[in-house]
Amino acid sequence: MHTGYVQSATFTVGDLQGNDIEQKIKGPVFGLGGKMGIFLHRNFRVGGEGYFSTCKYGAYKNSCRISWGGITFDLVYPVKKWMPFVGVTLGGGSSKHLIFIEKPQNNMKAEPVVHFSNTLYIINPAIGVEFMASNKISLLLKIDYMLNISKKNHTYPQGVRLYLGVHFYQKK
Repeated sequence: MHTGYVQSATFTVGDLQGNDIEQKIKGPVFGLGGKMGIFLHRNFRVGGEGYFSTCKYGAYKNSCRISWGGITFDLVYPVKKWMPFVGVTLGGGSSKHLIFIEKPQNNMKAEPVVHFSNTLYIINPAIGVEFMASNKISLLLKIDYMLNISKKNHTYPQGVRLYLGVHFYQKK
């Protein structure tokens, strides 16, 4: 589970009458996901993760949803019950947008909207700490900042995300 705050550059969408409408994604994000990894060394973990983040923004509660996954690499420094780490995810995903052109009426009739999606490739640096509650469960606190390394995309929101979670361990 994670939350954070993101914003994009200003971008323009058009309605059916040919009018340009300026938009800017700006606001809190909320999402879910998971991670799986193995320790190749006491201080090195490799694995994979997948998440989605959703941001509602603008006067009409437009929506932007980013889904991503990738390979993770973490440097871990265990100290008693604490495991601080720095890591990076290399991967890809997509961003999907739903933009209302007019205020939704909630009357079960079709509303004028713009919907589009983009593919993206990411580098996602992170820093965090795990607290080992037992030898099989840890509590996670992580902060990341996802960078879009695809073509320049003004509709892509960037910002800090804060993760709170639980990791489960299987030890030999």
